[in-house]
Amino acid sequence: MTPEEIQGIFFVECEESLAAAESGLAACKAGTQDADTVNAIFRAVHSIKGGAGAFGFEALQAFTHTFETLLSDVRECLVPITPTLVDLLLRALDVLADHVTVAREGGVAPEDASLIRELEGAMANAAPAHAAPVAEEPVATATYDEEDLTSDFDLDAMLNDLAGSPPLEELATAEALGWLIHVRPHAGAMRNGGEPLLLLRELVALGAVPAECDVSAVPSLDDFDPHQGYLGWTYSVPEDVSENAVRDIFDFVGDDCPIAIGPDAAIPPVQLDRPKAPPPPVAAPAPLSAVPAAPRPAAPAAAKPAAPEAPPPPAPEAASGSAPPAAPTPGQSIRIDLIKLDKLIDTVGELVIAQAMLAQRLQNENVQSSEELTLLESLTRDIQESAMSIRAQPIGSVFSRVPRILRELASSTGKHVNLQVFGETTELDKTVIERLGEPLTHLIRNAVDHGIETPEERLAKGKSAEGVLTLSAEHRSGRILIKIADDGAGINRARVFSKAVEKGLISPDAQMSKEEIDNLIFAAGFSTAATITNVSGRGVGMDVVRANVKDLGGRITIESEEGKGTTFTLTLPLTLAISDGMIVKVGDQTLVVPLTHVVESLRPEPKDVQGLGSNRQMLNVRGRFIPVVSVAAQVGASGAVTNPSQGVLIVVDTESAGQAALMVDNIFDQRQFVIKSLDTHYRSVDGVAGATILGDGRVALILNVDTLVASAIESGFGLQAA
Repeated sequence: MTPEEIQGIFFVECEESLAAAESGLAACKAGTQDADTVNAIFRAVHSIKGGAGAFGFEALQAFTHTFETLLSDVRECLVPITPTLVDLLLRALDVLADHVTVAREGGVAPEDASLIRELEGAMANAAPAHAAPVAEEPVATATYDEEDLTSDFDLDAMLNDLAGSPPLEELATAEALGWLIHVRPHAGAMRNGGEPLLLLRELVALGAVPAECDVSAVPSLDDFDPHQGYLGWTYSVPEDVSENAVRDIFDFVGDDCPIAIGPDAAIPPVQLDRPKAPPPPVAAPAPLSAVPAAPRPAAPAAAKPAAPEAPPPPAPEAASGSAPPAAPTPGQSIRIDLIKLDKLIDTVGELVIAQAMLAQRLQNENVQSSEELTLLESLTRDIQESAMSIRAQPIGSVFSRVPRILRELASSTGKHVNLQVFGETTELDKTVIERLGEPLTHLIRNAVDHGIETPEERLAKGKSAEGVLTLSAEHRSGRILIKIADDGAGINRARVFSKAVEKGLISPDAQMSKEEIDNLIFAAGFSTAATITNVSGRGVGMDVVRANVKDLGGRITIESEEGKGTTFTLTLPLTLAISDGMIVKVGDQTLVVPLTHVVESLRPEPKDVQGLGSNRQMLNVRGRFIPVVSVAAQVGASGAVTNPSQGVLIVVDTESAGQAALMVDNIFDQRQFVIKSLDTHYRSVDGVAGATILGDGRVALILNVDTLVASAIESGFGLQAA
């Protein structure tokens, strides 16, 4: 593995550590301040610091060292956890995230001097151990003769005390001692702000007990070098602590603090730095799995002393010098290059096409469907779903960015918002997640700046001073629904209407429904902000949201009630690679209607269709009239049916035009299809979302239902009515 690849893994782990620290601090802010939560935050920041030092990111490592030191005091109960401290730690985490971004992408390191002083101030103010003692009265200056400087310090006695622990033979046979780990920090473990003592404290926090200290390498005082590492330790670790948990502590120190595990392993030997030797080349930290270690005891029962008359035979692996392969533990994962994963998805897509072609050929040759063909179709779908699940990620990775956005908005707007999150474990395709961040950010900024009132206004209305923003995600009918809801003032439709007239978007005498007025906020350049700020007012944002959501094959809707709040609902596909759809016949064309838009399909009776004007027809669907859109007229197909009662009407749900009925000749099938981008292979076409390959090898266009219906209504082929 190249250094660049190792560094890439480090940055991935940084994102995971930042997310873990964010989650822990959010729990502290909510009142969960137990030791496990604080330890998780500390370990996350410590992991980032270790990697920063290994890769030479000095600014990142220096800031993280101060951050970690304060967290160490918090963990040791030297600094109490207060709301003010949690806010400080959250601000420090934001700056830490900026440092990681600069280290990964380059640029100027964020200004952190004032924040470092605040962090140090929190240590000095709350923990007297960090501050120099202050004498209450002046102390007279004393003078000493050389004879007065003699000391009764006995180094040999101190070393004897350190080494005066029980012998290892007794430790290995004591039932309650668990298993043994041997640690030897070298001089390199103290470079770049490293602190081996923190690693040993982590061991103790897991329940480990120091059993022996090796002082054999400590030289005389004349030869003593305080920058070297002479001491080694043996710790007894409880049986219920996993070996992986221990190795995680030493993850980023590698050969600078080697460990060995097992009763037969020895404390790693001393390695002294030689000042005159040339410095070794910088290398990535070696994984701890490379450190040779004796097998750890398999179970507590194995540690019990056997009866004298029947000593247990040595394990086979001990004789051969190799341990059996470890069984996989629950939750194991492996990092895969995204390019390889995309290649797998493309191959699965081709498999879906090949299976459809085979089924079509057998059907053309009048071959009856066999059990083998049915099994192949089932296995193909299972493989496709499994492959797509590999790309799936929880949407919590997007939601985790929101607390920082709210903190920044609170400082600029003075509005404090309580965030409520539901369904953060809901999974969807990684590509969708990556492109969801920008529209979600716009919607949140809009909700705080335009929706939620100031604390004074909220109190005057009988609301709490703190606003509430709710994020939720759920799967529904093969799609994912993401809702962003606030409890603010709602949309002021009278103001929106007047602003739209002022900007020339609509005429003053236009008759519009509530939903149509709400949708005006998505018009390019539209804004109701009285002043332009760094948050809003330039009319750029909501139109970008709609465009990005449409690019993802989704749609956005609004529900608002004045005085109570607004809810934006994003309806998105689970994946952008493979989807389900209806294959329809329209004249001489075969097209695909994505199933995510389909509400129902029907063959109408003549009485269900009513004319409106010369070329407009409306369908009565249980007392509600919706426009009938001729797909043939929109795509230029010839030979298609013109009478709705002779064809099939597919009721679809669209973002901007509500429901409509697409008129087609017939529905051939409903199946999965692989989406091929027209932009990549040809060019963008209005009303077309992409293309796919059918079972007979022909190319079929995938309709962009939103664009097609909106275009039809604007050109007079249909008219929406309530």
